Amino acid sequence: MLGLVLVGAGLLVVRRLTVKRPVCGPEVPCSDSVCTVHDSLGRGEVLAAVLSRWCLSQDRINDVHAALAKTNFNFRRMAAGDKVTFTYQGLALTGLTYSKDPVTSYSVRFDSSGTAAVKETKPVDTMRTVLRGAIKGSLWNSMIDMGETPALIVNFAEILSYEVDFLTEVNEGDSFEILLDKYFVDAKPYKDGRVYAVHYKGKVGDFRGFYYRSPSGYSDYYNEKGQSLRKSVLRSPLRFINVTSRFGKRFHPIHRVYRQHHGVDYGAPTGTPVSAIADGTVTIAQRLGGYGNLVEVKHAGGLSSRYGHLSRYGAGIRGGRRVRQGQTVGYVGMTGDATGPHLHFEVRQGGKPVNPLKVIPPRAEPVAKKNLPEFNSLKVSYLADLAGPAGPVMAAVDSSKEKRELPLPHSKAPGR
Repeated sequence: MLGLVLVGAGLLVVRRLTVKRPVCGPEVPCSDSVCTVHDSLGRGEVLAAVLSRWCLSQDRINDVHAALAKTNFNFRRMAAGDKVTFTYQGLALTGLTYSKDPVTSYSVRFDSSGTAAVKETKPVDTMRTVLRGAIKGSLWNSMIDMGETPALIVNFAEILSYEVDFLTEVNEGDSFEILLDKYFVDAKPYKDGRVYAVHYKGKVGDFRGFYYRSPSGYSDYYNEKGQSLRKSVLRSPLRFINVTSRFGKRFHPIHRVYRQHHGVDYGAPTGTPVSAIADGTVTIAQRLGGYGNLVEVKHAGGLSSRYGHLSRYGAGIRGGRRVRQGQTVGYVGMTGDATGPHLHFEVRQGGKPVNPLKVIPPRAEPVAKKNLPEFNSLKVSYLADLAGPAGPVMAAVDSSKEKRELPLPHSKAPGR
């Protein structure tokens, strides 16, 4: 669009571009300066769709693809949210950058010699960090308010999940501490790294956990005595990650928790997966009176567990079937005598109901005696770090100079 501006006795012609996307240039005039505009891949989109939206010709799109193909760009790994930045000199497109994450990007430049692409990798700095906080409402909300990620919250909760049921045993004012690596790019937080030590103190008890990897390569989390934090029976049939993921940022962990009759009732959304608390054999998988849809599992040592009011059963769950600890036996519902969606959970010992929150199962293998000196040495260093102020405690090496695996959220499976 041309705007005419009268200046003295002459006319000054100003080119302005006010068209919204799809456009063939930036939404504001760049004059003679360099400016950038940003877009991202939508769901199911590929790079060509974004380039076409910005009115690149098919020949120019082909040139971009050919240039990227000469790098290690993986066209099959493009995903929604990947960013595409267009660079303009005046109104001329001079290049674009495709960013998978803050570390890795692919820069494509257009000039008189043609189209060329290069992979760019930014250095990642690592800081050993102490996080410290108190419960205000729930573990989830407390850590989110501190600016921490959902993945770290779930990781912390699952490391101590055999000691604390974070869906029923969290109380206002309980405290928590985490010692971990945090990765930074351009001085901005990028990812959370390995969790080395955790501490939770509240009405339910005082619990610590320490990461240790043996010389043979086996890794796990252990308490101060070197005993594994993993046990043969889960404290809760609902995994913290399954409940939190269904509430998002407005998550409140348990809307209602009833302790009545012979079990514990967990309020949770319909469809939340329900896990077997231990290995065993399914003895009941049918509708049964006030229980509604019920699954009963018989475990070793005369222990059995019941899961009631299910909306449906897990895949392949029926009488006589073997199940493993953590396997989905059903999904939260409101069948039977239920006025709202929740899980009725019971534990029985020798046929007699017992408090499921008081069952104390045996632990997995501890740190081997020959490795205890090394474990204790690491534990002392972790405790020293946790005793200091919150925040960075030690700068680690630049991860671009070493091979580092960014750890996934904590898993209960052995041999991590």
